Amino acid sequence: MLVVPLLAMSAPVLAAEPVHVSAVAVAAKEGFCRITGSSATVRAEPRKSAKALGTAYEGDACVSHGWAEGEGMWGKVTIKRTGVIGYVHSSLVVWGEESLTATGR
Repeated sequence: MLVVPLLAMSAPVLAAEPVHVSAVAVAAKEGFCRITGSSATVRAEPRKSAKALGTAYEGDACVSHGWAEGEGMWGKVTIKRTGVIGYVHSSLVVWGEESLTATGR
């Protein structure tokens, strides 16, 4: 009796080509956020080399439009003081309730 493993009889499996995306949204819920770094550059894309659109400062209030992954994790935000919309690195911003903040910006 000849025993042939099933694996030898299966068709080859082709792997899909990887898809490279510069920014992938991972959350879309809007909410309140605040800048925690002494200053934060608001960028056009979620990477340090992207065009600077403006600067936000510690305590500036913002509206979160979700997370993006680029060079690390970034938040897409609107800075309330200036109206600038762009990406701020996640290490420079916190999300939460507006009523829990200490400053009034």
